[in-house]
Amino acid sequence: MSTARRYQYTGRMDNVTHTIIGTLVGEVAARVAPSGKSTLPSTTRRNLCVTLAAIGSNLPDADLLYSFFGGKLNYLLHHRGHTHTILIALLLGAAALAITRWWLRRRGLQPSSQDYALLAAVLLFTPLLHIAMDFTNNYGVHPFWPVDNRWFYGDAVFIIEPLFWAACAPLAFIFKTHIARFAVLLLMVAAIALCFLTGMVPRPLAAAYSLLVAGMLLIGQRASANVALAASVVVWLGSTAMFAITAQAARSRIDAIAAQQFPDSTLVDRIVTPMPVNPACWEVMMLQKESDTVVVRRAMLAMAPGLLTADRCLSRSLDIEITAPLVPVPKQSTEQLKWYGQISTPLARLTHVAQKNCEAAAAFRFIRMPWLANVKEGLVLGDLRYDREPELGFAELVIADPPNCPRFVPNWVEPRRDLLRGY
Repeated sequence: MSTARRYQYTGRMDNVTHTIIGTLVGEVAARVAPSGKSTLPSTTRRNLCVTLAAIGSNLPDADLLYSFFGGKLNYLLHHRGHTHTILIALLLGAAALAITRWWLRRRGLQPSSQDYALLAAVLLFTPLLHIAMDFTNNYGVHPFWPVDNRWFYGDAVFIIEPLFWAACAPLAFIFKTHIARFAVLLLMVAAIALCFLTGMVPRPLAAAYSLLVAGMLLIGQRASANVALAASVVVWLGSTAMFAITAQAARSRIDAIAAQQFPDSTLVDRIVTPMPVNPACWEVMMLQKESDTVVVRRAMLAMAPGLLTADRCLSRSLDIEITAPLVPVPKQSTEQLKWYGQISTPLARLTHVAQKNCEAAAAFRFIRMPWLANVKEGLVLGDLRYDREPELGFAELVIADPPNCPRFVPNWVEPRRDLLRGY
């Protein structure tokens, strides 16, 4: 996979998910919204709801139009940037509504105030839904700019969660066109194939997922549209709640393990990320301060080690070579937690590079799990969250001398300001 494509894949909750969930929201909105005073044909009204919900669900990713220009640092600074804030998302929705109104007039259609209220609700809600969904993974968002420029992380849902796709399977029988129905069926086939072929989902869970997809398709075929849509919403929101609740339990266990195994360390931050379709296995990163050293440790946590031990949990990249020069964690793995290496960086060294190098200072407005080390490419500053290959990834920056200072650095609060105070 090329570097540019890896950027696009890693840094967002995939647009397929945003689109399919958006169409689900549009279908629900078209059916539950009052229509007694509508002046639009019912088919036109429904088509507008679904189409605009799909568009609105992708509006915050408008930053992809410019974040790739200027190299990886520009991407880190501007993807999930200003367009992923509540203020700009609402403005984008309002702009889309204005364009929709102009288009309707060009077509000779005269929507009522009730119709406009529905379309406005769809175009204002779905961009906010996009931000909320992006919040659930470990990349983070800063939705409250310009009032609050901090990053917020949900650390609860895998960045591409197939359960969300399965929730939308009934749309294969609810959509009106054959092309749309076929696209949903194709997505379901792709989801099942990914579960079996990526090596990240255990075979029994992949089989159970296939049965869930089949069951949701059966509901779409046999039940009324309203019942099928209700089932879709229940599976979607239920999956989200399941991962959110399990994430909190995983964080509690990691906090206890950190306190027990590293009593002389300060736990600064921890990330828990579930494997797809699998709330029993969680990739873990712990950022700890030990004296004047910053240590980032990686592990796999098993939530039910009696059924599935940590060493049997499938992983994305914990067991492969990466850019950061990891060393073994000086603790014994258990059935509940398997260690996958650590990297230590003197805090003074991190602070120095932040003070003296403008590229590093800008990168720290994104980096959450920092490491700094000399590798074959030179002195590299990285974020261990996204280090998944031996070569430099999208979140790893060679510290150049002289640096190539970025022209525009947004004023996001550095995730590690708690460590780098005063730099």
